[in-house]
Amino acid sequence: MADKKTFNTLDLFSGCGGMSLGLSWSSYKGSRMRSIGAVDIWDDACRTFEANVGHAPICGPVDEAVVTRILKEVGKIDVVVGGPPCQGFSTSGKRALGDRRNRLVRQFLSSVEIAGPKAFVMENVTGFTSFQNGRIFEEVVEFAENLGYKISAGVLMATRAGVPQRRRRFFMVGVRSGGFVFPNSVAGDVVGTGKLLIDQRSDGGFPIVTFDDATSDLSHISAGQQSDKYRCPPRNEFQKWARGKGTSVSDHIASRHSPEFVEMMSFLEPGESALDPIVAKRMPARIRPTSGFPNSYSRIRGNLPAPTITRNFTTPSSANCIHPKSDRALSLREGARCQSFPDWYEFLGNMGSKRLQIGNAVPPLLAKSLGDALLRALT
Repeated sequence: MADKKTFNTLDLFSGCGGMSLGLSWSSYKGSRMRSIGAVDIWDDACRTFEANVGHAPICGPVDEAVVTRILKEVGKIDVVVGGPPCQGFSTSGKRALGDRRNRLVRQFLSSVEIAGPKAFVMENVTGFTSFQNGRIFEEVVEFAENLGYKISAGVLMATRAGVPQRRRRFFMVGVRSGGFVFPNSVAGDVVGTGKLLIDQRSDGGFPIVTFDDATSDLSHISAGQQSDKYRCPPRNEFQKWARGKGTSVSDHIASRHSPEFVEMMSFLEPGESALDPIVAKRMPARIRPTSGFPNSYSRIRGNLPAPTITRNFTTPSSANCIHPKSDRALSLREGARCQSFPDWYEFLGNMGSKRLQIGNAVPPLLAKSLGDALLRALT
């Protein structure tokens, strides 16, 4: 059996801490991961990270100087993780990573080069591989391989890791030695070409946690209301896990909506949008929306995992986020539950800031699943 080891992780563009939290839960034959550093420019997210993960991130830009400073302080970094924002732009005829608008991706790679970890994990949107006809993806792979890493890239479905949300995100994993295998893959997954090894587009037959499974123990509230009381004892293992030993819940707060907006939502059945022609026929014209995105003004289904929790999950005109039964958008805590944050996780800042932190986060249970697989490779 391999020796039990603790691997130090550095989280760049760390946000509110979803990735670091999930990695801290991962284990393999006694080996674990420990967060020893984080960097993000967003003050509220840094305060949330410190309050929950247990140490203060450096609140500032990611650059060579800050990574060098952390490396000197901790001595060794085993794993570098992060989700650098990528605009996907490149000037014609130039290297994609040389474009200033892609500088944060380039900065993440430079940080990996400076830290020299055993492994790195880069997270991004599912379209990362197609930006500029794949040029950015190809250049990132080339850069990492030149540093001595074996690259695996794939799009993971969060439901397979027990997350009550059909969220798909791109991950690139680089390891210096050992064979990394993406978790929860099945024979029916779409297999890509080149370095894109796997693309999980369905639940894959894994047990799923539905929206109702995740949230039905929370109190019934209407638009503009909040509650710190649980509605009932936990009804399933997910709710037991989410509540832990807590006796009250924070951030079960619903956004205010106008009376006309609430009336509009009252005409929707689960799975329907106010933009659907069949719904428009039964809805008074005075409250009927006339435009929107394809997933706008939609009521989600309680008997399925939630759709992707975006940074706009409290705004029905921008996202598919109307509660299955109540005429309101999801509450902050419902969004956090769907992202697999436990109830003890405290988000700091105003309501808008908390919404953005939750919507932008890596689901901790997905990060744990990825961490388990990475530990297998490292040990």
